[in-house]
Amino acid sequence: MLKILLKNLLSQRRLLILYVLVFSGLKVYAQQITVKGKITSASDKTEIPGVNVVVKNSTTGTSSDAQGDYELHVSSGAILVFSGIGYVTQETVVGGRTTIDISLVSDTKQLDELVVVGYGTQKKRDLTGAISSISAKDLAETPAANFLANAQGRLAGVDIVKTSGAPGSDFTIRIRGNRSINASNNPLYVVDGIPTDVNINDFNPNDIESMEVLKDASSVAIYGSRGANGVIIITTKKGKEGKAVISYDGYYGVKKAKKDINLMTGIDFAKYIRASRGLAADDASQDASFLSGIEIENLAKGVSTDWLDLILRDGVQQSHQLSASGGNKNTTYYLSGSYFNEKGIQQKSDYKRYSFRTNIETKLTERLKVGLSATVTNDLQNTMSNAPYTNALSFSPLVLPNDANGKFVAYPNPREGNATNPLLEYQPNQYVNERKKYRVFANIYGEYKIAEGLRYRLNYGPDLNTSRIGNYNGTLAGSTNNAAVDNQQNFAYTLENILNFDRKFDKHALNVTGLLSTQKNRYESSLISVRDIPIETSSFYDVGSAVEILDKRSSLTQWGLLSYMGRVNYGFKDRYLLTLTGRADGSSRLSAGNKWAFFPSVSAGWVISEESFLSKAKAISFLKIRAGYGQVGNTSIQPYQTLGGLNRSSYAFGSEPAFGYALNVIPNPDLRWEISKTINVGVDLGFLNDRISGSLELYDTKTSDLLLSRLIPITSGYSSILQNIGSTRNKGWELTLNGSIINSSTGFKWDVTANVFSNKEEIVELFNGRDDDVGNQWFIGQPISVFYSFKQAGIWQSSELTKATEAGQRPGDVKIEDVNGRDAKGILTKSPDGKINADDRTILGSTVPKWSGGITNRFSFKGVDFSFLVFARQGQMLRSDFHNLGGNQWQGRYNSINFDYWTPTNETNEIPRPYAASAPLYADAVRYFDGSFVKIRNITLGYNLPKSLLGKTGISSLRIYGTADNAFIFSKYKLVDPESSNGIVGGSTPMSAATYVLGINLKF
Repeated sequence: MLKILLKNLLSQRRLLILYVLVFSGLKVYAQQITVKGKITSASDKTEIPGVNVVVKNSTTGTSSDAQGDYELHVSSGAILVFSGIGYVTQETVVGGRTTIDISLVSDTKQLDELVVVGYGTQKKRDLTGAISSISAKDLAETPAANFLANAQGRLAGVDIVKTSGAPGSDFTIRIRGNRSINASNNPLYVVDGIPTDVNINDFNPNDIESMEVLKDASSVAIYGSRGANGVIIITTKKGKEGKAVISYDGYYGVKKAKKDINLMTGIDFAKYIRASRGLAADDASQDASFLSGIEIENLAKGVSTDWLDLILRDGVQQSHQLSASGGNKNTTYYLSGSYFNEKGIQQKSDYKRYSFRTNIETKLTERLKVGLSATVTNDLQNTMSNAPYTNALSFSPLVLPNDANGKFVAYPNPREGNATNPLLEYQPNQYVNERKKYRVFANIYGEYKIAEGLRYRLNYGPDLNTSRIGNYNGTLAGSTNNAAVDNQQNFAYTLENILNFDRKFDKHALNVTGLLSTQKNRYESSLISVRDIPIETSSFYDVGSAVEILDKRSSLTQWGLLSYMGRVNYGFKDRYLLTLTGRADGSSRLSAGNKWAFFPSVSAGWVISEESFLSKAKAISFLKIRAGYGQVGNTSIQPYQTLGGLNRSSYAFGSEPAFGYALNVIPNPDLRWEISKTINVGVDLGFLNDRISGSLELYDTKTSDLLLSRLIPITSGYSSILQNIGSTRNKGWELTLNGSIINSSTGFKWDVTANVFSNKEEIVELFNGRDDDVGNQWFIGQPISVFYSFKQAGIWQSSELTKATEAGQRPGDVKIEDVNGRDAKGILTKSPDGKINADDRTILGSTVPKWSGGITNRFSFKGVDFSFLVFARQGQMLRSDFHNLGGNQWQGRYNSINFDYWTPTNETNEIPRPYAASAPLYADAVRYFDGSFVKIRNITLGYNLPKSLLGKTGISSLRIYGTADNAFIFSKYKLVDPESSNGIVGGSTPMSAATYVLGINLKF
């Protein structure tokens, strides 16, 4: 018994001792200690400030100071994570140490990032030309049908402006300004290596991986004549080796019209009409002489119809995409299907797109791989006419759209028997303008590795585009119905043979690319227009039943381009860079002897930061200067223009009518290429291990031999002839900056991307050298598109009766600024002469901004992300057709915006007094405004659900977000969004909208 008791006591003692030893050891192990150290660069041993030092799997951390020193209280067994911008992240176990010095290795991934440059890629650090880029993440931040809308305000030197607010409308894009007056200024688009200039709306923005913009002649010369106006390279998403990733991206939102248009109410309208007759605002004694009975009755009842409110609605925008990607070591794939639907803020105004995308690449052998990149789309666009908008702005507010029984009335105002109800086109079977389009765009390619560093690639890119436009106008207005069907088909293909050699030899790097390319395009169309279709519900689908054929015609247009290209990229010691490019293009559009042209370019770069004399400049992490010169051509004229043209004429052949043909376009076999020569100088900078980076560009482009229609005496039988005459110039600067402002150990990040640019566009020479062409409003030293009119100096006031009378005007009339006169010899002096006449017309402004730019701020913290883009366009002018007071628009007949107009009791300086008898003299002068604006283009707030919440659902990531697009506009011009591609806003340009969406990004 005693033996057993002693045995138990000994066992318990052992357990007690073990307990004490274990827990005392744990206490020692968990003991907090202070760790200090210095963080330096592994390459040059310099101290690195701002490095985050964080305890792994915690929020405990600090940052190194200006001398690279840090201090942190941690447990002796903790794992420290060292991370800094521009350096590879490193981990180390404390292990009871109190001093831990760390050497970080530079992370060159950003500089080694590959950029698509056309027929290949280059490292970002090796670029010698001017190239801007934007990623898929940037493109996805803005909900839009067109990827150009997503890129607006994000690219230096790239001016992107919408043409209108209608669903499916295009954007106008200019890369470093307009070069040509008559020929196209649109850039070339290259999608997965295949060039196209057909509508870019067909491509789904969600399928795009990256977008590069080639801006200077050195970078675009590789595309020769087709790159005369810059090149936009689109690279679509591709599959990666690994497990399949299935994604769903979708959003739904509403669209609200952006307007501040205060139309006259019924009472305002009556006061305005009375004022136009010289009556007091409250003098109703003569209303019966200029208002209809129904208007007088409704005025007494207080009826006031807001026609603008009736024609507008809240629009809808939604997008849904399902994609799958993945692959193995031999085959990768990316497949997607998407649906986009936008309903505009006007009825019968919408755009739908169904898009399918496939990218498949497979290795058949170790040397041979083949692939297919293809998009198939189906678009359906309904466009509303301008009539509801323009009529709503001018229709009397003292009438109603329906009669007493609620029936629609086509002509509700007896006083205006020809003015139709603004809601007329909204009625069933009354108006249709529908475009339906199918497109197949592909690149079928094969690549063979001939030897180490030597590859041959064959690209075949077919592009088939078919569309049908159907128009129909019904009989509600009392006229006979009419319809038209326009069928168009465009087939183009590109066939390219590319040989590429890429090797490194010790300190030398050499890349050589050779190209033989042929492109052909065939366009055909047929149209029939008819009148009086017996069954109105058949719309334009039964034109064969019409009583009368108004028009029928068809056409065929073909052109081709044959090209040879060579490019050499050479680098020495990763710091001295040289690019030589030459391309020869032969175009079928030009005549024999002028078809071929050669476009050379050269550019060089010096990575100064690799030199030893900059090794001690700790703040500078990267510095490169580069310069380039090149030539490109433009042949964007219609085919056959060198051959002349025929026009059908009617004449009497005896007693019978007959048709004949006569020349209507003078043939000009001497037509040749427009040539643009560009000098570009650039600096690329990186500071604080590329925590701040950017580039500065300076350029000068001169374009000569412009393709212009020269006016000739009408006695020759012709009005003009197309010739190579004149020149233009574009010069400017571009600045791009990227910064990681905060990268806290707590997980809070703030990144900023900004760009600003300015382009001076001017005509240098015209038909007669330095002479202006006033008829076409082309002026030497000015941009191609300017506003030329009288300059308003206010309104003549009652106190200026004598001076107004001397000028042949009255108080309340528009006062014009005296800016010009003539000397004794009749030569313009550009000085006031006390007279107002045609000589006082002057250049008021241009559609070209003084400067433009954008800044994007991105914040993230523990799954929450917030970003906003500010877009500015400053110094351009706009013409407001809302202020069109010409004709009978300001004579007390039609409604208008409730302007602050002049009366004897309200002597303003903005809008003239209305007169029933005549339009205001110099009415055009009140239409011009400063079109500058700043927009908060996009605001996005998102949240990534933590994986712990997703659990075993199979969902790998889930993000929910909300976006406000085009919601806030700051401008002196208040009526509508001042953004316009042609500088004109008004009833003929559908107003834009703000879009508010909720979306989801889901991955499995």
